[in-house]
Amino acid sequence: MRRISVKRPKAKVRGVERRMRALDKWADSFDGYFPSEYSQERYWNWKLPVLDRLVEPPTTSDEIQSHCAQAILRAAKHLFEARPKEYDQAVVSALITYPDMFSSEICIFFDREYFDSFFDRNSEWQSLSPIPDRKLSKLLSLEVPSPFIQSGYLYQIKDEWEGEVTTYEGEWWSFYAF
Repeated sequence: MRRISVKRPKAKVRGVERRMRALDKWADSFDGYFPSEYSQERYWNWKLPVLDRLVEPPTTSDEIQSHCAQAILRAAKHLFEARPKEYDQAVVSALITYPDMFSSEICIFFDREYFDSFFDRNSEWQSLSPIPDRKLSKLLSLEVPSPFIQSGYLYQIKDEWEGEVTTYEGEWWSFYAF
């Protein structure tokens, strides 16, 4: 279950092993499933179903993040393997945000043009820049399933609230296959 820790954002996470088993069960639930009922949409996505503190600093660890990222990749692999022939143009992807992994998701782009334009963001309020010299798979010791391709982007966004502008930076890692 996806939850945000509003009242206890830095409290130690309890039941980590139980939460990891639930996440593994979630990833394996995609075995043999493909969301063709959403094929009229541009894309379909499913966010990582975890407690935010489980996957975000300072209450997470590299081991937990690695396990969660591997579960997302496994879910994406199941979706890719279940993709019917009539959807061979659909792009199956795992989008892993790092180091704040709560926004991570699996996504199927039914519209190939939309996928091609998804990482083309360059405006005053948001931008994506390629990360050419690092790989998340190496950092977290991930096994990237074949035929998935990995690409990384530095994500920057500005937000204005009551006249004050704040900037946020993170990394978007796309693992995709078509």
